[in-house]
Amino acid sequence: MELRPEAEIRDQVQAAYAAERGEVVRLLPAAEVEHIGATAVPGSLTKGDLDLLVRVPAADFAPAAELLGSRYEIHQPENWTAGLASFKRVPEGEIPVGVQLVAIDGEFDRLALGWRERLRSSPALLRRYNEVKRAHRGSTTAAYRAAKARLIEAEM
Repeated sequence: MELRPEAEIRDQVQAAYAAERGEVVRLLPAAEVEHIGATAVPGSLTKGDLDLLVRVPAADFAPAAELLGSRYEIHQPENWTAGLASFKRVPEGEIPVGVQLVAIDGEFDRLALGWRERLRSSPALLRRYNEVKRAHRGSTTAAYRAAKARLIEAEM
């Protein structure tokens, strides 16, 4: 896993966020779109991707998943629930994009927004998060995700 400071790609990520947010809102005008993930946290280390949280009312979740599936590739279907669906797009030469569709006020919605805010407000937690990432350079994605999940679970 390659890592770099988010500040190195901040301008590219901001441009990608504006474009992707516009595309999501075109598909789902009532959706709320949030920038989450490492590139949304100043001072973080990142793999260099953009993560979006697309929030819709629970009643709109299934149709929203279908519409997003027309624009993005389905990602991690084994993790999908009635309130969480994942998508991705990896444009050549551009910032890769991950999209997490969630039901507003659902478990993942609260977790994603809460985790972002905790990282933004706690320099000590951000240091620990960056340490977990550094410790997993060159390891498997599964090992990194498991370590990250342990930290999030302990902190949230």
